[in-house]
Amino acid sequence: MAIATLTVREIAALVGLDEAQVRKEVEHGLAGSGSPPRFNFADAVYFGTLAKLGLHLGIEDRRMLHGVIAGAMSGRKPPARIEMSPVLDLKLGEVAETIGDRLEDFEVWKAKLITDDRLLGGEPVFPKSRLAVRNIGRQLLKGVPAAELQKEYPYLKDQDLEFAKLYTLAYPKMGRPREGQASAR
Repeated sequence: MAIATLTVREIAALVGLDEAQVRKEVEHGLAGSGSPPRFNFADAVYFGTLAKLGLHLGIEDRRMLHGVIAGAMSGRKPPARIEMSPVLDLKLGEVAETIGDRLEDFEVWKAKLITDDRLLGGEPVFPKSRLAVRNIGRQLLKGVPAAELQKEYPYLKDQDLEFAKLYTLAYPKMGRPREGQASAR
């Protein structure tokens, strides 16, 4: 799968890892390239694998894992399984498909968002609404139950809630309020 390169925040949000862990991998030269670091699909699969493993691997084991995944992902289609050791098989095809599908669905979902400077100062909103995506994402991150938000905003689908949270993590609002907004507070 060919994708645009991903940022640290996008990778962390996509696979559910802490941003610091992703940055640590860059620091050790295990994944990402450039400044600021950017990640390809093989890197995304590597981080997805780390997240699913749930184990704390040493740096050399992570280096080996990244190398194996990057090598397998360089072909046209990744193998379904990779034998890592006599007792451990990596379901690479399954992880790659899950990450690829999630990334593709997220990109399609993002393309539907409305961003207009005349509407909430350019803050992305859900289609046919004035509801800011980050507003919903922040509420979910604070622990507001999804069912409660769907009750209040019945037009939001499960995918909207899932991706609003991901969007908020991947693209946090930056900077100071605009001059007109600062005086209104």
